[in-house]
Amino acid sequence: MATDGLARIVCAVLVLVGLGEIGIVLGTDEERTDVVTATLAVQTALEQGRGFLQRGDARAAVRVLEGQLGRINGNTTYLNVLREAYRAYVRELRQANQETEAARYTRRLQILDPGAALDLANLRSAVAAPTPPAVPSAAISVAPATALPAAKAESKIRLQMQGEEEPASAKAPKEAKPDHAQKLIGTMLARAEEEFTQKHYREAAALFEQVHQADPAALTPSKERWAYCRLHRVVEQLNAQTSGPPSAELEREVRQVMALAPKLDYAKTVLAELETRRQGGPVTTPPTPQAEVRHYERGSDGWARAETANFRIFHNQTRELAAQTAQVAEKTRTEMGRKWFGGLKEDWNPRCDIYLHATAQDYSRVTGVPSNSPGHSTIKNEGSRILARKIDLHCQEPQTMLTAVLPHEATHVVLAGQFGDQPVPRWADEGMAVLTEPREKVDRHLRNLGRCRHENTIFHVRQLITMPDYPEPRYISGFYAQSVSVVEYLSNLKGPQTFAQFLRDGQKSGYEQALSRHYGFRNFDDLQQRWTQHAFAEGGAAVAAGGP
Repeated sequence: MATDGLARIVCAVLVLVGLGEIGIVLGTDEERTDVVTATLAVQTALEQGRGFLQRGDARAAVRVLEGQLGRINGNTTYLNVLREAYRAYVRELRQANQETEAARYTRRLQILDPGAALDLANLRSAVAAPTPPAVPSAAISVAPATALPAAKAESKIRLQMQGEEEPASAKAPKEAKPDHAQKLIGTMLARAEEEFTQKHYREAAALFEQVHQADPAALTPSKERWAYCRLHRVVEQLNAQTSGPPSAELEREVRQVMALAPKLDYAKTVLAELETRRQGGPVTTPPTPQAEVRHYERGSDGWARAETANFRIFHNQTRELAAQTAQVAEKTRTEMGRKWFGGLKEDWNPRCDIYLHATAQDYSRVTGVPSNSPGHSTIKNEGSRILARKIDLHCQEPQTMLTAVLPHEATHVVLAGQFGDQPVPRWADEGMAVLTEPREKVDRHLRNLGRCRHENTIFHVRQLITMPDYPEPRYISGFYAQSVSVVEYLSNLKGPQTFAQFLRDGQKSGYEQALSRHYGFRNFDDLQQRWTQHAFAEGGAAVAAGGP
């Protein structure tokens, strides 16, 4: 670390050789000292900003980069890093439902990037989505956006930070020239297509909408993709609604999508789901597509093998059971990735190995884990990089293995590596995993809450959330019951992805601050009071299910 820091300082000093590139003229000794101080401060802020971005801390990157704006003298490299920091920070603020702050930083982002989307939240969807319409292979040819000169952009951002308006003489004319307007429309459309290709559907929808408002005819080649983005938004709102009939606005939006893009057949599926929910019928989701399973005969290691894109099943069972195991594992991976993180972007490399041991005794003999354990998962990692994924199960009760144990352990594997170089907090890891099991098993944990409370074996939420590992054995039952209850309570308040973001922010800046940011709780005591009211009914019995 010391060598790395020295190298950075040396590099910063060497930049002084090229000061002429940013318009600095060396004069007196005092002036030279000021130049060196300013340049070192700028270079340090730039390195720190990049480092914060690499670690996923956009807020800190913005703070440190904005801190030296007055010294950068139009440095385009610096402004490009600041632009990426703004973009990442706005996404974080949107995910945390901090709309006022998001709007403020979006305005600053748009100074550096005129085509920046107005809504930069990641799509959360639990209802399976259709295959997106393809972007035409012939790329749209447009002129590049006319960005503000670097020095002017820097000045305008600083004015916004100070709450000032630009002088009247510096403002652009209200009516742009026709050719410039068409270039801007073309740029926004190209940006929308780019966001769509990257599956940033809400960003793309905002840009498509801007193009439509400016020139409806320009959107004609992209109307199916705009319709898809709008339908995705309806699906997101449906999944966020935990009770009550859907609003009439959602149906109107789906019908507008159907008129805009008649070939988008999935709109009919969503319309049918709306009708089912309005009539009080069961909430349904289209089935997850079946994974392709390839089977291999028993090898020299004594195991037959079945493989999918993300799992390898080692077994001495029937091919049918191996295939069922593979399908359940892939389905759990898809659904848990979508539920907590809005989807997993890539297939796993390395795959997760699942070993199906014939009996509990075989499982215990091979793994060294007691035979009364139904299964366990093992993760080897370097920071956030996963080196190996493995699940060991036994087939003594194959139905329970498929419906409860495998989804539980596969969820642990999905969560690993999703929180940077920090491990998943034990209480959250177990609570999130238990929630994949059949509801009667979840309710069994929740019913234990009353007994554990009476026995004084549950914790203040401060202790639970900040607990570094499992508690001592006599508290284990209460630990699981309370973990499931707290995870379900917080997930129902603002949605599963907000809960996952709360965990990330809690690891970075402290859980009490993250509680305030994401849920509006004043502190741990406030959460304790609210959760207790939710979790316990008269007589100390736990509420088995439902929202806050």
